[in-house]
Amino acid sequence: MLKKIITFVMILSMFAGVCSCAKAPRPQSQITDVVQTEDNTYECQFEGTTFDFMLFLPEKVDSKTPLILMMTGLYINNSGFKGQTHMEETACPRGYAVCYVQPGRGTGGKGWDCGLWNTRDVDSLDYLVNLVIYLQDEYGLSKTKAFAAGFSNGGFMAHRVAMEASDTFIAVASVSGLMANTIWDEKVDKTSIGVLEIYGTNDTLFSKDGNDTAAALPHPPIEKVMEYWAQANGLSASSTEQLSGRAELTKYTAFLNKTQVWSVKIEEGEHEWPAEDVAGFNTNELILDFFDQCS
Repeated sequence: MLKKIITFVMILSMFAGVCSCAKAPRPQSQITDVVQTEDNTYECQFEGTTFDFMLFLPEKVDSKTPLILMMTGLYINNSGFKGQTHMEETACPRGYAVCYVQPGRGTGGKGWDCGLWNTRDVDSLDYLVNLVIYLQDEYGLSKTKAFAAGFSNGGFMAHRVAMEASDTFIAVASVSGLMANTIWDEKVDKTSIGVLEIYGTNDTLFSKDGNDTAAALPHPPIEKVMEYWAQANGLSASSTEQLSGRAELTKYTAFLNKTQVWSVKIEEGEHEWPAEDVAGFNTNELILDFFDQCS
């Protein structure tokens, strides 16, 4: 009997050792020299480059508070994107912390290195991951509920975030954001991250089936991209519903799987962050509903 007990204890010890080795320690953020410059506005250093961000916190902050990074479009700064979307006005009352982020200073107007180009020494994705870790540690936010949303170039970056940083983010939302062909060419077979795409049929900067954009652009059409995200996440069920007279929502889901993939097509929609009086639905609320479903 004693021999059996000793053997059982040894097996448990070996199993515990395997589990402890399999779980990597939480990395330390490399964000330094964070300085508040105005209300809700900060600058910081990362790998020798100065970055700016704006942070808005909900009334109650604790270890369950989720974080959304709002990634700007090309030639749009944090305050401009805030004025365009007002996401903090919608998200903070629902318990989310919201951080507007823009590329580092001195990028020459090239924006996020989302796979279309890479003209700087500092990788945008490395910065975003380190910023998430910094904000979670500094403000006591949830260490497991980080999201990213972006428009245009920020939407392009959302697809790279989903492809390469699913260990940091649990879902992303891309508005008028394609997936660069360089990211597509390196796509993974399996993943676990929610992806929402919102796009307009008249968006000529966007690769879509059914018009000249798919043939004219080297990037995969968004319909194919969203089917890929569904398959890579193991989501076999799909359903379609009308959000408005102009907007159609397709959902990809699976039983007992919180991760979802949503695709919203807006008839005659342009390259824009959809306004409710134009698209017939509230873009911010839809993104937050999606993030709620994935968490």
